[in-house]
Amino acid sequence: MPSPPATRPATRRSPFRRPTDLVERTRWLFGVCAVVSLVLTSSGAAAEAGTGRLTAIALSGAALIASWLHRYQARRGTVPLDLLDAVAVCVLALASPVPAVALGVTFSALWFRAVYGRTWEIWFYATAQCAGLVAALALWQVVPGHAAAAPAAPLLGALPIAPLLAVVARHLAAVLQEHQLAQAWDATLARLVTQLLGVTDVGQIRQRGWEAADQICRLTPGLVVVVVEDDGERLLVQGTVGPVQHLPATLDRAPVGTDLASAAASQRPGRITAPDELVASAGGVTSWVAIPLPDEPGRFLLLGGKVLHPEGVVLVQSLVNQVALAIRATSAHRELQVQARTDALTGLANRSTFSAALEAAALEAAAPAAADSPWVLFVDLDDFKLVNDRLGHAAGDELLRAVGARLAGAVREPGLCARLGGDEFAVMVHAADAAEAEALGRRLVEVASSPVRLGTGTARVGASVGAARVLPGTSWTTTLQQADLAMYAAKAAGKNRVVVADEGALASA
Repeated sequence: MPSPPATRPATRRSPFRRPTDLVERTRWLFGVCAVVSLVLTSSGAAAEAGTGRLTAIALSGAALIASWLHRYQARRGTVPLDLLDAVAVCVLALASPVPAVALGVTFSALWFRAVYGRTWEIWFYATAQCAGLVAALALWQVVPGHAAAAPAAPLLGALPIAPLLAVVARHLAAVLQEHQLAQAWDATLARLVTQLLGVTDVGQIRQRGWEAADQICRLTPGLVVVVVEDDGERLLVQGTVGPVQHLPATLDRAPVGTDLASAAASQRPGRITAPDELVASAGGVTSWVAIPLPDEPGRFLLLGGKVLHPEGVVLVQSLVNQVALAIRATSAHRELQVQARTDALTGLANRSTFSAALEAAALEAAAPAAADSPWVLFVDLDDFKLVNDRLGHAAGDELLRAVGARLAGAVREPGLCARLGGDEFAVMVHAADAAEAEALGRRLVEVASSPVRLGTGTARVGASVGAARVLPGTSWTTTLQQADLAMYAAKAAGKNRVVVADEGALASA
């Protein structure tokens, strides 16, 4: 199993300070054990040793410590250093009273090496160490100072323990690395959840989801994420993260179409046979899973890797679900905002929205005068109750929707048309003077009074309109009240007409 990359930038660390991270602390502990074993073994081998043997012990010990220190600080092992370790152990064995003395260093070094690199590198290291010890046994009588052959049984009897230790140490290292990777995955997902809190822009939600997917691919060597859309004839590539190169914009759908249909039907991740161009672009990755994107029919996240562990698939599925949940929450939030601002029957602005806009217009009127002044036109339908009594309330609702659409169509931007309740509507516009406001009022009477064809027959109502200008220093509630009074004056004068409120009376109100 390849070791995951470090979750933090690889900075130089002091070997005298114990790390807090579990994997790094384990590496540090194994490194300390290797150094202590080397010191103890060298001390025993140096007893009653001559100058030549002492020099050999010192040089081999220095080479081993330098190699281990470099491995610890660089967080990786290299084949040249592994060979250097094997030569140093061979020299140490030749300088010892018997070659088997160096086994203590070899076994400790194997534990330390097992937490770096890939599995084949660990086996290479164990083989090189054994070869170095066997070479020491073979060269024993060649080295000056050794009169007799070295006892082979102690060394050869213990050497089979080396590959056994390599298996156990590598398994332990793999468990630690998987644990570290799982922690990094969980931290990435937790960070995404935190980042999505309060975000209401769908584009930002998708961007942060992509950033989390990219981080997961960085943490997991060889992992590839591709988002595609199935249009029934081909797969359209919409985004990729991970080690992908020269991926075409469209992929052959034939090999994967049935698999995608199955995944879409079950709404669960499913194994797929990836198109050849996708496999080639991902560096020969042949293990792929399709994850349907919730609420987005025809869109899939394709997850590929040399080995896809179930935990990794579940993690990416959780990421997809978190992004989908955030988008749903955003959509629901926007719908609630729209519902809070609009009238449920007509889709026009409601009373609270109109009141807020009128309040803002009142503040605007208090500022230096603009070319046009804000005006409020209060519209009340005439004889609407007769339509309800004759055709029913459903027909009355249909009539209100039709008249509301007509009134809104007669108001130019940035004007606002609202339904205040019942058969009462209000319009706020900017007009140059009373004549222009009255002309708009007559237009509103005209469109409201035109016959409306309903499902149960044709209906016709009238409209009385009262207009009032928003004067500086006058509250918006007063302006709306004056427009309402002007509307009642229009009704009293015979309906289907417009009355403009007296600005003198409005100013004194």
